[in-house]
Amino acid sequence: MKQLSIIRLLDEETFFIGAGSNQQLRPQQFIEVLNPKRSYKNLARVEEVYEQYALCKKLGKKKIFFGDTVRIRPLNN
Repeated sequence: MKQLSIIRLLDEETFFIGAGSNQQLRPQQFIEVLNPKRSYKNLARVEEVYEQYALCKKLGKKKIFFGDTVRIRPLNN
């Protein structure tokens, strides 16, 4: 899978990732935000999907940073 990352932080909870409808993301899909330097991960949810990027909202308690790695969780049918 292609490595994705956070491309812009809007505030403490919302951010953009560099993937959108071109990566088959859907609203309400869950993603994991990984920070290898600090060895923790946050859960986040996709709120809005655009062609090249997606707006997401953090659900975890840990802080997120620009450039953190993102892993997309598969959809449950």
